[in-house]
Amino acid sequence: MSTAQLCKLLVDNYRSIGGRVEINFPSGRPLVLLGENNSGKSNVIRALNIVLGTLWPGTYEPEDNEFFKRDRLKTISIEAQFRPGKLFGRFSRIMWRYRENADDPIKYRGEGNQYIRNEDRDTCTCIVLEAERRLSYQLSYASKYTYLSRLMHRFHKAMLEQPDVQKGLQSIFEETKKKFAEIPEFANFVNELQKQMAEMVASMSHRLDVDFEAYNPVNFFQALRLQASEAGEPRALDEMGTGEQQILAMAFAHAYAKAFHGGILLVLEEPEAHLHPLAQRWLASRLNQMCEGGLQIIVTTHSPAFIDITNLEGLALVRKELGETKIVQISIADLLNRCTQTGAPPERTTAENILPFYAANATNDILEGFFAKLVVLVEGPTESLSLPIYLKKCGLDLAREGVAVIAVHGKGNLGKWRRLFVSFGIECYIIFDNDAGDDSEGRKRLDALRSAGLSSEKGSDLLGASDWVVEAEFAVFGADFEKTLRQFLPGYVEAEAEAKASGIDSKPFAARFAAERISYDAANWSKFDLIKEALKQKLPPRTLSEGVGKAATDAAS
Repeated sequence: MSTAQLCKLLVDNYRSIGGRVEINFPSGRPLVLLGENNSGKSNVIRALNIVLGTLWPGTYEPEDNEFFKRDRLKTISIEAQFRPGKLFGRFSRIMWRYRENADDPIKYRGEGNQYIRNEDRDTCTCIVLEAERRLSYQLSYASKYTYLSRLMHRFHKAMLEQPDVQKGLQSIFEETKKKFAEIPEFANFVNELQKQMAEMVASMSHRLDVDFEAYNPVNFFQALRLQASEAGEPRALDEMGTGEQQILAMAFAHAYAKAFHGGILLVLEEPEAHLHPLAQRWLASRLNQMCEGGLQIIVTTHSPAFIDITNLEGLALVRKELGETKIVQISIADLLNRCTQTGAPPERTTAENILPFYAANATNDILEGFFAKLVVLVEGPTESLSLPIYLKKCGLDLAREGVAVIAVHGKGNLGKWRRLFVSFGIECYIIFDNDAGDDSEGRKRLDALRSAGLSSEKGSDLLGASDWVVEAEFAVFGADFEKTLRQFLPGYVEAEAEAKASGIDSKPFAARFAAERISYDAANWSKFDLIKEALKQKLPPRTLSEGVGKAATDAAS
């Protein structure tokens, strides 16, 4: 029987999810849920956990806050679809639905309205490692739902099928108990406990005896504890660093999945938590390897380390629009269409080379754009270091508003990255210099402008402009960034000289130094004000904070 793997999740009216969202799962790669805080990533995981988690969905009663906009008249619907085989050979899809006023409000069925059994669910079970790992709890017997309790229950069931092993273990445990009884203090306490208990229950109809055991007769394996060690020395779990605990939790879940399940979904919420950047990149690579071995993994993250452009169809951008969670996934065909429709040469933009190209040119700074409300693409670090300072002095705090200023390392990359971000529905604004430099024929600048929707004819007209041009989708800094600012901003030349006198030889750092020294002047900063207004138009109005006034901002700077 082929293993059932989840291929699609459909959710309606659950928590922040109103209208139906559809999530497609890649084959042999992780599904990576990206997005800002409070965008709804965890709600997707909660929905998945209802239909495929460890608790039985057929009796699950949702709370008020689990209905979209707390409206209990709405019907919550969660559907999971599978490939290549069927779940337990029976279902290609299963559904959980809750309808408040129905005669039977909870419906948990497979296709054809067939009942789902526990053994069906065991062929594709969801295990969630939450952002709050609580490893000491999960590796204890505090409840029957902890990882360790569930694992030992499995072992105990397997042991019951081998009565000779069971008898042998019982004999060994009895000998262990006798050894404990050789300690007088222990033996005396047990005798006194049994005597007191006997006297207290003497008048009861049912006699109750108590004794200590070296094992739990209901579950022999609960005598075992998971023990960490270092250089042969035992270590308590709370002695381990949080990063080490996280790796242990993931290793435990993976081993559990491989040992007992034909199909498993391992959900990792924020795997970057407690890991330094190099460890994050190593873990991202390891997760890919685990998927290649047949495990299905879902990651929710705020870290660019887990974004792999070659896994384009496994990237799901989660965001909120008017308080409602939306999810964007794109295919290679979607990206190709966007690129060719906005000026990319079709002969060089193919299904075979487009993802390797993006992956080869990606940096962590660029990939951080997936977590932004708005991306401002600039040529290099000179602009990315100084523009946020100028715009903050104009009254627009980019960091607060979720705007990322990203250096793409050259004019030739502006259009390429704009096409990718816009394909995911991320707003973009482009800023570049109009100097010819390595673009004597203007092809790179024209490509950037075409990606922003300009015709080749209008774009060609801008190539000869020496002025500072600000439009709704882009800004062009005349001859170059520094020359333009020297012309427009009083005090810029002096600030550059002060930077040099201070030993700052790097052009980007000198530009940032100058931006920090110059005060806002409405008469001469009109172009920056225009850029500010263009960016504000691209930001969601519901989230934009106007912030402090210009005068207060100037005083603070």
